[in-house]
Amino acid sequence: MASQWRQDAPANLVELAIGKCLIAEMDDSRWTEIGLLTGTKEQIYKHPRLLRSLRFNDEDYDGHVYDMVPTLLGAEETWGARAPSQELQTRFPRLGMVADFIDLPAWLALNEPDLYSRLFVDDNVEATLPDGTVLSEAEFAAVRLNVAEMRRQVERIRRDYATDPEAAIGQAKELIESTCKTILGITGDSDEKHDLPALVKQTLLHLGLDPSQVGAGPDERAAKRLLGGVASILNGAGELRNARGTGHGRSGSDLVDPSLARMAVGVVLPTVVYLIESWEAQAGAPSISPQELGVRRPAVADVGGTLRHETFGEGQILELATTRHGTVVTVDFGPRIGRRRILLHG
Repeated sequence: MASQWRQDAPANLVELAIGKCLIAEMDDSRWTEIGLLTGTKEQIYKHPRLLRSLRFNDEDYDGHVYDMVPTLLGAEETWGARAPSQELQTRFPRLGMVADFIDLPAWLALNEPDLYSRLFVDDNVEATLPDGTVLSEAEFAAVRLNVAEMRRQVERIRRDYATDPEAAIGQAKELIESTCKTILGITGDSDEKHDLPALVKQTLLHLGLDPSQVGAGPDERAAKRLLGGVASILNGAGELRNARGTGHGRSGSDLVDPSLARMAVGVVLPTVVYLIESWEAQAGAPSISPQELGVRRPAVADVGGTLRHETFGEGQILELATTRHGTVVTVDFGPRIGRRRILLHG
């Protein structure tokens, strides 16, 4: 859920981002706080113009803030060892301390999203699943079909794909089976056995999406390739589950590479959604929004609710703001910590 500094984040842009946030957020008392936190109170108070220009709203305030940034970050302490390729934490020993104090990721996400993208990478495994929304789309499709087991399978994938890749692959394969059986009208109590390749083939034929049903011509060749990819994705997920997923009691097999598991789940889910939407379009099913179904997209919480933070503890949510990098939550953690803005991903 955290934002991590990019390894290639340019030092000059780090200083720029810190300076922009300080200019926007700091007042006299906050300068005292950050001075006490970083051990730079004396330098702040002795600066000939910094606090004076703040108090009188002088035009030169911004420049004095940028002058103070290297001091706050501790850059002057490592001046002799500085090099363009030096790691940020070595170049700026107090970077994490200062960034946490001013809630830098949240401020940048709200006010400077492009600068955020250049400096941070989201530590969010759902990013491998087209910004995380595809999980929700699959869940909504399962709700529309009123197939409880499909929804549970999506929920298990959401739970497992980051920490238990074998289980996530197993659930992806079961989701494919449930989707195909639902489209084909095969009831859960049927005694007939269906292997996955046969189910996929029968489903694609039923929907008119099998490559063999596509005619000739330039456009048709492209469609045939894409539809062949649909079959390959669905069958490949089943083969991966048989080789490395859960369900067969194997011993001694190599574990699945987590990135391979996420990739497999990440391509299976939108493919399943495509099959369901194709079926709904052919059946003339009305378009139903998640709100009409009583389903809400995952949210961190509501205003007035509580949020628990690993550092600050539990606080009350005062505001929510959606950005392209996640949700910025303003939380009141009580009189000792006060209000903090936290960027939550997913």
